[in-house]
Amino acid sequence: MITFVYVAEQQDHAFENNLVASAGLGALEVLHYKEDHFGKVYNQALKDSKSDVIAFVRNDIKICSLNWGKKVLDYFSRSNYGILGIVGSTIVPMSGLVWEKEEPLVGRIWYQTFEPKTENKFSEVFRSQIIPVLTVDDAFFLVDRRKIKVSFDETYEKDSFYDIDFCIGNYSKGVEIGVIFDIKLLKINFNDNDDSWVANRKLFVSKHTDLPLRLKPEVLLSKATIKLSRTPKVSIIIACRNKPVELASCLESIYEKSSYPNLEIFVVDIGSKTGDVKAVKEFIRNHGNTKLISINNEHLPTLYESVIEEYVSKDSELILFCDAEVILLNDAISRMVKAYLESEETCGTLGVRMHMKNNMVRHAGLMLFSTETEDGFELGLGYQGYQSAYKYKNAVIKNTLGSCKDFLMIPKKLFLELGGFQPNYLYSLEDFELNVRTILAGKKNILVGTGVCYYLGVGIPKFFPEDYLSLVNFINEHIDIITPYVDLMHIA
Repeated sequence: MITFVYVAEQQDHAFENNLVASAGLGALEVLHYKEDHFGKVYNQALKDSKSDVIAFVRNDIKICSLNWGKKVLDYFSRSNYGILGIVGSTIVPMSGLVWEKEEPLVGRIWYQTFEPKTENKFSEVFRSQIIPVLTVDDAFFLVDRRKIKVSFDETYEKDSFYDIDFCIGNYSKGVEIGVIFDIKLLKINFNDNDDSWVANRKLFVSKHTDLPLRLKPEVLLSKATIKLSRTPKVSIIIACRNKPVELASCLESIYEKSSYPNLEIFVVDIGSKTGDVKAVKEFIRNHGNTKLISINNEHLPTLYESVIEEYVSKDSELILFCDAEVILLNDAISRMVKAYLESEETCGTLGVRMHMKNNMVRHAGLMLFSTETEDGFELGLGYQGYQSAYKYKNAVIKNTLGSCKDFLMIPKKLFLELGGFQPNYLYSLEDFELNVRTILAGKKNILVGTGVCYYLGVGIPKFFPEDYLSLVNFINEHIDIITPYVDLMHIA
């Protein structure tokens, strides 16, 4: 059973009926309190409730899902979670302003009207899963009172910061907190930051001197074996200099994680120290499919052209460009080949989902967006989901803008027909143009979100001015075709 708790000056029967009917569990207990002191009232509800599972609900919401009650009860019964919500955060900053940045947020909520355009989707929707967080939004959250360790702090006035305090207090005692995706919630009003909000924030910050708190996100992935109808030869090209440790980790992950049987690997040294070259030779000595070559050329577009022309096997069907600081977390190569085989005639580039060492997203597809300035619209470049916790799809996504060169696969024939990476790019963005060129050629680029890697580098992606200007000029020449791939949500 579930008990609903809400605070309002007057009892609202229509509101209560929506709560009970949406849960789909029949008659349920609803507790209405008038006093506008949420910490005090919610503590009373923990004592008054006839049910162990209690839903604390703001009276300015509407539940737009049906028959979610049994799912929630199942979550509590088969897990250790003590607090569940529909929106939450993996970070509580020193300021206490949990919701000021979207990157650590998880979940979804609708504001004002229940329409696609009003959905605030802070992460992808992971159905039938609980995503762990540090705190949840108080618009709607549920607790199992048998599992919580800390009650609500009644020194917080009215309706702010008491919820974050309650969550991190319980988290510090070992209570698990999570976000679920089974309940679609419409919040009709926005809460004002009144004098009590200012006082409560001051109290919160002074009480919690151990902030910030960070919960490392999970990396959701599958390690199941991939079955393929055929195994075309894949040529992996890894260009690097003076990174023997990173390179060894990259190669080791390919050897260990990938079961793909038809690989040839070219490690292209572009000027490493003699000792580093010797170490690489020793590392690959027992791997017959791996060859070390030296080319004194740091300009990657022309370097790759030379390697493909001089070293890659004539029967190679797919080229995979790989950065030395990439580590496979599963058999991403087999997953990419499978996606290719399912769309051979239309396949352009293929990329994977890439995370940083803190498990935040580095890359889940390339991104173009437009921003309005005084001089017109300015093109912006980036990576989908960059630095977010869970803004990615654990699925194969077709017809995307494309993927970055850190781990990029493309049919060799198509790569050669397009002229490869364009040599006018000096330091960056040749991968952006290559992806656009495949689209212009009538192909569809694919993000294999089920293939997952780490990127060990710590630097923020940089797009150099000369290269940026080259890309802008190229896109302007083909703006009609590229416009559908531009994120119009960023136009002011």
